[in-house]
Amino acid sequence: MYSMKGKQRRKLLDLAREQINKSKDDELIQSLEFQGLSFESWDDAFDALNTRFWQGNLKKIPVATTSTSKNWYGLYSHKRFCERITLANNKGLSSREMLGVLLHEMCHHAVHINYGHGKESDRGTRVIGHGKEWKAEMRRVGFLGKISRFTGKERFVS
Repeated sequence: MYSMKGKQRRKLLDLAREQINKSKDDELIQSLEFQGLSFESWDDAFDALNTRFWQGNLKKIPVATTSTSKNWYGLYSHKRFCERITLANNKGLSSREMLGVLLHEMCHHAVHINYGHGKESDRGTRVIGHGKEWKAEMRRVGFLGKISRFTGKERFVS
């Protein structure tokens, strides 16, 4: 494995992570469906993802849905006393795809809590929305392959 080049090693590690995450994701989806979550209660989905990926330690914020003409699936807002996640409900996404978008936005929330936004990081660089800290958090919660600002909706799709 040490003789592999970076991309080959990443592919192999991603394949292993995918196999591990698949069974855990299936358990998560089944438990949400068992609890009767119709994916209209996104606050319950937030709680389930928080428990699974942050051991319940992520600060609870409201999750709402809206119809928008803008080109986004989800939005994490962190104004002074008003943090929230908004999911676009008119983009034709399945509930599983929206669950992946929610997890993407929760990663923004975790980074904001741990590093702030626009503040200087330990490395002396600025923390930005889809920067290194966010990509590391996305990888930590199990997103695979190339991670970009568009990564998210495919997470729980089987």
